[in-house]
Amino acid sequence: MKILPRNQHGQALLIVLLTLAVTLTVVLSVVSRSVTDITVSTYEEDALRAFSAAEAGIEEALLKGSIEDPVPVTIEEGVTYDVKIEDKTIDGKSFRYPKDLVSGETATFWFASHNNNGELTCSGKPCFINNIVRFCWGNPVASTVPAIEVMFYYDLTGNAMSSPNNYANVKVKRSAYDKYWVTRGNYFNDPTSGSGCNFSGDIFAYRAQISVNTHIGVSCQTAGVNVGCPIMAKVRMYYANINEPQKLGIEVSGPTANIPPQGLLIDSKGIAGESTRRINVFQGFAEPPAFFDTAVFSRVDLVKQ
Repeated sequence: MKILPRNQHGQALLIVLLTLAVTLTVVLSVVSRSVTDITVSTYEEDALRAFSAAEAGIEEALLKGSIEDPVPVTIEEGVTYDVKIEDKTIDGKSFRYPKDLVSGETATFWFASHNNNGELTCSGKPCFINNIVRFCWGNPVASTVPAIEVMFYYDLTGNAMSSPNNYANVKVKRSAYDKYWVTRGNYFNDPTSGSGCNFSGDIFAYRAQISVNTHIGVSCQTAGVNVGCPIMAKVRMYYANINEPQKLGIEVSGPTANIPPQGLLIDSKGIAGESTRRINVFQGFAEPPAFFDTAVFSRVDLVKQ
């Protein structure tokens, strides 16, 4: 048997220890990676289940269609959703439309309330009965200058607000506003700066102030007589490209000026394990499709002469 010199005994031991260290490091790395993969996989599965639970909460709220919060629901063990629903206005004085618009898109602002069946009413519910309305739009730092068209729907008889909601006397008054109306040659009205339109934490570039009584030529602010005279305003955006959608809002002024709820803001939170996902949806009230704004129609049959 060959006997190693004394100094080589230490070298052999060092090689053995290094081999064991490398082997142990590789084993621990594999184990750690396996644990990490399992943890990530579990978290991803929980995240997907939480998102699905939040979607289920949105679906329930949309089907229910009321402002009462549904009770928290357990879908399966460890998977729940909780939904909160609220009327969307700011102290009844202003409303920032939840979606920014591009050219051709419209937003509807209601001056009349809706009952639980979705019908227009002013009976026991707030309706706009004052005079001054400000439409606010545009991003101050945008490279494009947007314009708007305002379609103001009203009913001097108030029948549109009374059951069974007769819309035969509804009329519409149109106006348009563009800062660059001279350059563009569209002969829109010239808006003012956005001062007085800084609500909802937003700053708007432009505003158009409308005196309702002057605009439609009759007083709509006498409570108990013409309540429900203004119905809604549809606002169409112009000159806003898809890369720079423009914000839009409405504000009313006066001690008795209020606008009713504009829709329902639904907040659904889904929980699965340690994962939480939240979805927000704004559900506006039902309205005619936008193509009716420029369509020609008649309440009676047309006869060729």
